[in-house]
Amino acid sequence: MHSQVSRSLFPSLFLVLFVSVAAPVRAAQVPAPAKAAAPAAAQANAPAGVQQPVLILLYTRFYDHSHQHTTDERIQRLLPMLQKFRDQHPLSGLSALFQFSGTVSQVLSEENPGLHLVDRLKESAGRDLIDIGYTGEDEPSYLYRPQPSLLEANTPEERWTTFSEAAERFLVDYKNPVTGMPVPNLSGGLKRTTEVFGDVAFVTGVVTTLGDDSPATHDVRKFAPGALMAGIPGRDPRRGIEAFAISADKFSHAMCPEPIEAPEVFWRDNVLRISDTSFADNQPHSTDEGTEALQKFFAKLDRSHVRVVKLEIAPYKRYLKKRADGSVVADPLEWLYYHPDSPVIPFTMHAMVTQTEIEAGYKKDEAVLKWLLDEFLPANPGSRFVSVRELPKLLLPPAVEVTDAQLKELATNLNQQFSVLTMRPPEFGRSGSRFFTLAESFNLFAQALAGFQKSGSLPTSVQFTPIYGPLTLPDGQGPRNGTLPVSAILETASALAPKLADTEWKTIPSNAVPAAVEVGSMHLTAAQFLRLMAQAYLDPRPDKTLTVVPISLASMASYFFPKNTPMTDLGSAWTFKPAPIDVEALKPAPVVAMK
Repeated sequence: MHSQVSRSLFPSLFLVLFVSVAAPVRAAQVPAPAKAAAPAAAQANAPAGVQQPVLILLYTRFYDHSHQHTTDERIQRLLPMLQKFRDQHPLSGLSALFQFSGTVSQVLSEENPGLHLVDRLKESAGRDLIDIGYTGEDEPSYLYRPQPSLLEANTPEERWTTFSEAAERFLVDYKNPVTGMPVPNLSGGLKRTTEVFGDVAFVTGVVTTLGDDSPATHDVRKFAPGALMAGIPGRDPRRGIEAFAISADKFSHAMCPEPIEAPEVFWRDNVLRISDTSFADNQPHSTDEGTEALQKFFAKLDRSHVRVVKLEIAPYKRYLKKRADGSVVADPLEWLYYHPDSPVIPFTMHAMVTQTEIEAGYKKDEAVLKWLLDEFLPANPGSRFVSVRELPKLLLPPAVEVTDAQLKELATNLNQQFSVLTMRPPEFGRSGSRFFTLAESFNLFAQALAGFQKSGSLPTSVQFTPIYGPLTLPDGQGPRNGTLPVSAILETASALAPKLADTEWKTIPSNAVPAAVEVGSMHLTAAQFLRLMAQAYLDPRPDKTLTVVPISLASMASYFFPKNTPMTDLGSAWTFKPAPIDVEALKPAPVVAMK
């Protein structure tokens, strides 16, 4: 059915084109634990000047269904190339992320009986030579992409719902490959990619804006529950995403207080994120730059922290003519979308380069891989390639239960930070070697205090469950004075706890921190109530009185994070936290050579 529809929509296209600003977070704001867990502690306390490892994540994207021959050629050339180098260096961790749009996934599925590329890709993924990902940035089409209807969305819940509905239509619906108009009863986007390839490991391009993407992330989890997602992207003037280098740098510094945290990797909305842009020294790179340029980049890279560098291999744009500044002269996909009545880009525009230039690009791929494997990695112990599926295994194992001792340390840490910051929340909390988001901390204390209210004693441990940030970040700092008894804090926490613990998927998640909390006659911000819960946990006597102080919902990370959307939509800032990497945690196992 898919084949009949896609071919009938533009039968001649395949035939013709196939031929054709505040200071960075200080250490004092995030007190270090007295004794962190080994081996992370040894790395966290590494002497100044020690060069931390570089983890290299190779990736490539397949999104132009109008020139499918470029996709076919890249797959047919990349798979043997990667296999050859991994056979030569079996302990290097060499692999690559292959990201496909839903439309390209559909075309590959149609071609599979003849070319068997889907079969080869799935077999390679089964041997961990590649990971399969989804790229939605260029799905059909730029003009008719589903957009949220916000005119009548007057509440945070209504705004979330309309964003979620637009994201689901984008992730699920089949779109005409020329016009982008949806076709009923057929699957497209991320859903079609998972139907063709199975589970995907990485997802990008679900939203076109830069800022909060919580509703879209929530929908992605329904179709790809284990996938990692994009962090801070590279600049893209076509989508209005540019001029945020300072913000990206400051946010990335906030997410790596110690050497074992990579500025490119952090948690957001319970999903591990990988950024293209982080410190000022790291912008998107590709093998088309050549060995010499990449040697200079790696030589200047700030190695005071573990770094995760995304490196694009065999990029599609190597097939397109470029100006001196690197911009594309004529993008065939843009032409297709903006000229649906005449979708074939005119030959007179000379959009594509010669085969000679293409061959030079593949030689650069080989030269860069050879340099990395033969020279850079041996000269930098601990550095190696890393796959998207492997990266989470290099992190501190996720918490299952949080003990009373850990909660006391977290409460102490948050209280210290609130005392320093006074009128705004910290970026995250900490207990020993673990970081906890503001949302996680809110949930953990609510569950623990609910247990105390029920039994009269603090629980020995609390179950760790996923939690979302507030649906909105309203202005205001709450009441500026007043007192509340701990008994009122316990009663309110008990009322909140069941809803926060409800992780069943719904359009609007129940497990989201409320932006405001009613305690008696007081209308508190979530940040005010978080501080009160932390204080109550340290001394839960019901008759004790706690002082209310004004605290806004927005942390400095809320301001640092690059955005071209309203600040009030950035509730996911309550789900930011670092992702400590233990580079010794996983030694690459010997790989199976291709027979």
